[in-house]
Amino acid sequence: MRIKITTDNRLGLSKEILALLAENDIDVKKVEVEIGLMFVETEPVEKHLAATIASRLMKIPNVKWVENISLMPTRERNLFLTSLLNAITDPVVGVNNKGHIIYYNDMAGENFKISENKLTELKDIFQQDDWASIVDTAASGNMPVNIKTVSGSMLVEVQAITQKSQKTVGAVLVFHKPESITTRSHLIEGAEISGFDKLISYDEKMLDVINRASHMGNIDTPLIIYGESGAGKKTIAQAIHHSGKRKNMLFSTIDCSISNPQQLEVELFGLANPVSGKAGLLEISDGGTVFIRSIADMPENCQRKLSDFINNKFFYRVNGKIKKEPNIKIIASNTEPLQKFVENNRFNKELFYSLDITRLLVPPLRERKEDIEPIASHFLSQFSNQSGKEINGMSFEALNKIKTYFWPGNITQLKDTLFKASMLADTETITSENIEIDGHAHIESSLENKTLSQAVSEFERHFLEHWYQKYPSTRKLANQLGVSHTTIAQKLNKYKIN
Repeated sequence: MRIKITTDNRLGLSKEILALLAENDIDVKKVEVEIGLMFVETEPVEKHLAATIASRLMKIPNVKWVENISLMPTRERNLFLTSLLNAITDPVVGVNNKGHIIYYNDMAGENFKISENKLTELKDIFQQDDWASIVDTAASGNMPVNIKTVSGSMLVEVQAITQKSQKTVGAVLVFHKPESITTRSHLIEGAEISGFDKLISYDEKMLDVINRASHMGNIDTPLIIYGESGAGKKTIAQAIHHSGKRKNMLFSTIDCSISNPQQLEVELFGLANPVSGKAGLLEISDGGTVFIRSIADMPENCQRKLSDFINNKFFYRVNGKIKKEPNIKIIASNTEPLQKFVENNRFNKELFYSLDITRLLVPPLRERKEDIEPIASHFLSQFSNQSGKEINGMSFEALNKIKTYFWPGNITQLKDTLFKASMLADTETITSENIEIDGHAHIESSLENKTLSQAVSEFERHFLEHWYQKYPSTRKLANQLGVSHTTIAQKLNKYKIN
């Protein structure tokens, strides 16, 4: 017999209910209590006795209603949870704070040989000694990691379960087999990934870059991509990754210009520590691609270590003694050629030679005039779909405005400008007034009367004004534009930009 008793709260009420059942020699198996509710499961009883018990329970003060139920609440929730977990086609495991598996779905049972008769400890799922630090990295960094299991190499996502006191009481782990992953890179990047078929260009130079890049997906040698900020270096790198044999594995990014120099080595190579050890990006991305942005800003010690890894195929974590041998494709990028940094003793020569085996140069948007209109149409269609706001195109004046602008921030700036324009537009057509570009009218109307030196200076001033709004620190601006801090300080002083 299973019954649900609705009550008003009263001290001693539960004791009276249980006493009534005991008087009738009914063995109580389970009791669950919630506010205003009491659920009781007993041994099987005959119908007439069950009816009598229900009638007598209703006579107890503060008992409002008694009804039969098919399942106890905990059992019902467990069935719903089991059904939900089994609807997930990836293995899912729940563990307590001691590492004992307390929940798992059918896929986890099948992949890791877990059964109700033999509940496995979490450590039995993995086949590498440092599994605990890798799982901790996934949990603390809120990102998937690559890890070796008894069922082969998998990506695992970890969500810690905490109490209100922030004490961790367990975790949920979701495993993904590489063959079930189409584009897992969004787990780290948080962005839609595009292959070569999604790249938009009619420009001969850009088409040549795309053609060369399309042959690099299955080549394991490192490569360097040059180009101005916002020109599309990362998009090309993603397309290379997704066109090759690593497409089902992680595409991870680290930006040397914004990462803490003291922490960059740990972020990339990991830390060996029995208490707070963690896997670095190279380990996490085993089998995939690591894209290193603004590599000229990488600290000297990291440059040496990365060069050694590329040449020797292994590295050690910071303070570590165990060899790490992840299978990684390295793609680096920079706004300026590394050759000049090597000549000024600001970049490791061996690393330069390793990266410079294969190089790509992405042309700036101002050199791809015929690409501006189709790229703009793509962005406007994208914004329209995302916002639900109907955008049918641009006026002739608006189109002419974006075609004649220099676009110092390249495709990134074009995208930001059009997004703002689509939000400002009162009609389905983007007008020239909706296109807010710093200094556009001044540049366009006055260049004909300038000498080359004056025109270059005017462009340089507007260029710096634009980027200084986004990076109001001379050091950050220097990193972004790929020049020295001293050069930026002198230019800002020259044009009185502050």
